[in-house]
Amino acid sequence: MKLKELFIDEEEKIEIPKWVYTFIFFTVWTVILNVLAILYIKNSNFIYFWDNATYWDISRKIADGVLLPDIFKSIYDSVGSMDYNYVAGLLSALFIKIFGESRLCYVLTLVNLYLLPSIILIYHISKKIGKAPKITTSLVMLIIPSITFMAFIGFADIGGLIGGLLVFNLYYYKDKGKEPLRFILIGIILVGMMIFRRYYAFFAVSFITAMIADCIINRKKWYYPMLSALVSGLLLIFVFRDFTFNILLRDYGTLYSGYKFSVMTDVKLITRYFGAVYILIMAVASGFIIIRKKDLRPLILWIEIIVCAVMFVMTQTHGQQHLILYMPSFIIMTIIVIRCINKEWMLISVVLLSIVHTVNVCIPYKQVDNIQDIKHISYIPSFSMLPRKRADAEEILELKRKLDSVVGENETLGVLASSFVLNEDVLRNVEPSLGYKRVRDDYIVSLPQVDSRDLDIKIYGDLNYVLVVTPYQTHLAQGEQDIVCQAVDSFISWSDIAMSYEEMYDFYTEMNGMEIRLYKRVRQIPEYAYTALLHRLK
Repeated sequence: MKLKELFIDEEEKIEIPKWVYTFIFFTVWTVILNVLAILYIKNSNFIYFWDNATYWDISRKIADGVLLPDIFKSIYDSVGSMDYNYVAGLLSALFIKIFGESRLCYVLTLVNLYLLPSIILIYHISKKIGKAPKITTSLVMLIIPSITFMAFIGFADIGGLIGGLLVFNLYYYKDKGKEPLRFILIGIILVGMMIFRRYYAFFAVSFITAMIADCIINRKKWYYPMLSALVSGLLLIFVFRDFTFNILLRDYGTLYSGYKFSVMTDVKLITRYFGAVYILIMAVASGFIIIRKKDLRPLILWIEIIVCAVMFVMTQTHGQQHLILYMPSFIIMTIIVIRCINKEWMLISVVLLSIVHTVNVCIPYKQVDNIQDIKHISYIPSFSMLPRKRADAEEILELKRKLDSVVGENETLGVLASSFVLNEDVLRNVEPSLGYKRVRDDYIVSLPQVDSRDLDIKIYGDLNYVLVVTPYQTHLAQGEQDIVCQAVDSFISWSDIAMSYEEMYDFYTEMNGMEIRLYKRVRQIPEYAYTALLHRLK
């Protein structure tokens, strides 16, 4: 078959109605993704914590009725006062309420409510600015397997991809009579993305910057992008004022200084999920399209990516979920590049790239949890899409059940551990992660963990128990979690705040090279004890 024949619109080659062919295409994708998600979760033996468990936990709480009786006020208030508000967990909570709180139910909601609509949008954009939308959509999903992985691993953040693709879809919409409306909608969607996850503010600023750059370079009407910016600004100031000033405009550069590593850490993480070869191909192909085809759209996309990346790196180091910020632009860029394919060797190269990317992420090899442990730049995506397993899962479950039996009703426990092996979130999520019904998790409260943002040590005076783990269990660079290390030293040497606690010797446990002790508070903590601990932190 000749290349020209391959890229004839598929619907023109058959005699059945177009919608039937399209329906079959999306049905196949729906079945494949749901089956893979089920296999991923059913074959996992992993305890989820922190970012890939936060919205699962929030969804469970919403399903349990935490927003009642005034649900709309609770949602609105959470937007203006909580770092992790209720918005991103609402849809998942509805399904959890109906089908149960299992990890499988949660992941399937991400696949069907966020990932599949994103694929529909990719298809729609491919029809608008690309060609052979079914082939193009499939190639995009295979070349960028991290899109699927973000849903499987449990990041509700993938919902932001819908917003990113929607604003691109609106931007490329061709109807001169509807410019004001679509740019107003772009402004509204950008605000919605920020509310969904606050770090999408980086995408919003970079997208508006790219639109303005497009106007300057291509001599378009500059006031339309400014209309989007104006709408966003008005909504943030007058409708979501608390969110803007309490959440969005906080000094995250200082608060997250403990999460800021070298730029090479960001580079290694980005190539781990996209692949250096893919990024290089997109850069070279973009240059060709800009110079030979006189199509400046790839330049605008690179402006959006670079502006977003620079702003983010100046604030903190990327986590894997933050890479969703760049997916909309890379998706559009890939669609444009595929559209320019006019030789069979080019098509074969793209197909081979998609196969290599997909196969490599399915090869079993050891994965590091800490981004600081990523050693090299990856030429092709090197994360693993295989189900995650944890050898000590049953031991963690036993520890949690032991705590359940000791901590009484209306009593609280703090966990002095903040590593990828053991932390408070691991204990909160161990039962639902392993498919068991939760017994109790309401007694575990958060202790200060990061020096740059957590120095309120008065919480120790309200606790009934503290779980102390040695050696120090931290996940950031040395010196960034002294609040954990010094507090552990207090209990080991029985000084300052620890002098108001007594060790429960019959609880002592050893696990994975860790020594785990439980202390019970028996008296009020005097003020001088807090002062002594704070003095060691300076």
